[in-house]
Amino acid sequence: MQQLAARWFRSELQQLEQTGDFKVFLLQGTSTSHETPHGAIEHQPWESLRFATEEGFDLDPRETALPYVLRTLKAENIPTPAADSRPLIDLCDAFWSHLLHLSDIAKLRDSGDWITQPKVLDAEPLSIAQAPTKSKTLLELFQAYSEAKRLDDGDNRSTNKTLSEFGSTVRRFIELFGNLPLNKIDRGTIQDYRAKLARFPTKAKGAGSLTAPELIAKAEAEQLPTLSPATVHNKLSAISAVLGHAVRMDWIKENPIEASGIAKAAGRAASTKGARRRKDYSAKELLKIFSSPAFTKDGWRLPRSDFGQAFYWLPLLMYYTGARREELAQLAARDVLTDEAGVPCLSILAAQEEADAGRTVKNQGSRRMVPLHDDLITLGFLEYSGSQAADGQLFPMLKPNPGGYYSVNWGKAWANYLRKTVNLDSTASPAHGFRHTFKTLCRQAGIPEDIHDAITGHTDGSVSREYGCMPLSRIAEELRKLPPVPAIL
Repeated sequence: MQQLAARWFRSELQQLEQTGDFKVFLLQGTSTSHETPHGAIEHQPWESLRFATEEGFDLDPRETALPYVLRTLKAENIPTPAADSRPLIDLCDAFWSHLLHLSDIAKLRDSGDWITQPKVLDAEPLSIAQAPTKSKTLLELFQAYSEAKRLDDGDNRSTNKTLSEFGSTVRRFIELFGNLPLNKIDRGTIQDYRAKLARFPTKAKGAGSLTAPELIAKAEAEQLPTLSPATVHNKLSAISAVLGHAVRMDWIKENPIEASGIAKAAGRAASTKGARRRKDYSAKELLKIFSSPAFTKDGWRLPRSDFGQAFYWLPLLMYYTGARREELAQLAARDVLTDEAGVPCLSILAAQEEADAGRTVKNQGSRRMVPLHDDLITLGFLEYSGSQAADGQLFPMLKPNPGGYYSVNWGKAWANYLRKTVNLDSTASPAHGFRHTFKTLCRQAGIPEDIHDAITGHTDGSVSREYGCMPLSRIAEELRKLPPVPAIL
């Protein structure tokens, strides 16, 4: 009986998720109204059956479930038990519990939650006949992919951030096409998905409460800016990564995104457009940045936020090291040290035997020692780092956000500072632009590529780079060729 009810549940849920008509299994709640300057506005909520029964709605469980029981018995060619018999009563009870659960899921889906999974019995044959193999759905795949990624990459903030971003992309895909079985996601579906992504707005008021089709309609009606080719490519890559897990598990025979070349085509489109945008800061832009109050006025502070000395030191460190924003923001005071040869340096999670304490880097190649440029020492960085608690953060005023990242709030404030205080109009990313700038300056100064790759944690993938190590003193020697930061020195 439970298996029959579960089979009915799965069939109904699949149809709901494909059509999006979740209100079929919801009830209209009590309407409320409130006054606005334009008059009274009435709100009519939709509630789950479980909520309705708890609130005193007049629903008879067995009478409500009976029509679904009878239709299912007929569809499965199962004789109907006698009226008021124990088997029929038990069937109604089983269907009622599944109906409540289905209504709960319908309420969640109608509210935008496509991640929560139902809990029902696994599908099994109702007779000795072997049931056909059922294709997993995209949501089931994403759950399996998430578990595998945590096993492969660790259950850390970087993995969770990726899964959160991929989960949002999967949710929007499902809003467009439904929670499709994997064998229904073909090359045509992916081509259609790419076309819809190109019509998706970059930003829209109230986006969190709108479905993907509603956002596309809003973008077209209000002529909003749409996603860049690079963002379209990134979202295709996210879905491709998830589908790739299905190929590895032999749940599908091909990844339609890879097999079709659609992601590569989107990547070429992104590269063509991205090539026209400068990603590093120009000399004039650098002069404008480092001539601004944060670097030239003693004691200057942001009016409404206090990031301590991080607001001064992080841009300088990014300029002289090319390090990523978070790599620097998460540093502990003990990560400023001197190597055996007496070279002052930063340890960016270089000591793998130590616990990372929740901190992460992009990949293993990003673990490195970076020498401190003489200019940083002249500006007093060693005195600053030495004044911090040895067992604390290098920048104690930077607090991690809910995802565990120390630089997020600083990054928002820095972008706002460049825009409103510095009045900088640049195509370079506010923080990551320094990383591009560092590479440009290294090439202009004649610093060998393997040296500045070692500083930034890049690798060209060649076997020769895996042999030996790059002495820190050699890196420090080349780093001295980097031009001083303008305006300050």
